[in-house]
Amino acid sequence: MPSTILDSAVFKDIFTTEAMRRVWSDENRVQKYLDFEGALAKAQAKLGIIPKNAAAEIVRHCKADEYDIAELKAKTEKIGYPVLPVVQQLVKLCKGKLGEWSHWGATTQDITDTATVLQIRESLDLVEKDLDAICDGLARLAKRYRDTPMAGRSNLQQAVPITFGYKMATMLSAFERHRERLAQLRERVEVGEFGGAAGNLASLGKDGLKVQTGLMKELKLGQPASTWHTVRDCIAEVGCFLGLVTGSCGKIAFDVKLMMQTEV
Repeated sequence: MPSTILDSAVFKDIFTTEAMRRVWSDENRVQKYLDFEGALAKAQAKLGIIPKNAAAEIVRHCKADEYDIAELKAKTEKIGYPVLPVVQQLVKLCKGKLGEWSHWGATTQDITDTATVLQIRESLDLVEKDLDAICDGLARLAKRYRDTPMAGRSNLQQAVPITFGYKMATMLSAFERHRERLAQLRERVEVGEFGGAAGNLASLGKDGLKVQTGLMKELKLGQPASTWHTVRDCIAEVGCFLGLVTGSCGKIAFDVKLMMQTEV
């Protein structure tokens, strides 16, 4: 039974989209955990840290549709987080004891953070497409109506003449800046996490940074300058950016609402 606006049959498409819901679904979250585990196994096998046949077996079972979500739910309720139950199912799915090589040297926070970044990356891909569409639409309107006069307003009162194209151009400038912000923040935000239990890669010794480099290469993520287990500024930056974008969208909506008054 739907209980929030995000899963409500009536309201959900006002506040989100089917594509974005898929990105943040339980199934995709589990898949991102498994993407991490598969990439870690491949990176470690290349370095000779775990057997290649173990890595191949682990990768073979890194598909979310093989996992029991009901079992995951039950164990998550007991433990408080879902990473360990996913790893336990992965170990069980692998033949022999090859699955015991999974999660080698990693910690829960590594997977939690990296999975979140992978989901954010997919989300920002969708946001980028929407920004492109908005900019294209506003640019067309600005060009088409560059000479169409309308009343400019100050404090909602008629002031000097402007053109509708000019009004669209001012809106376009904000969204062009949002596109610039997005390109800049992606370099900072799309960075993975792999530091082990205390963040210093101690359990992997001299191979720690090599594994981290290989893992991020497999996932096509940036390598962190330092562990960020307890540092949240980049995650917060995404929220701030989305706040700016939604503010600009709301401004357009409110302007349209004001301009559709009978008196106007």
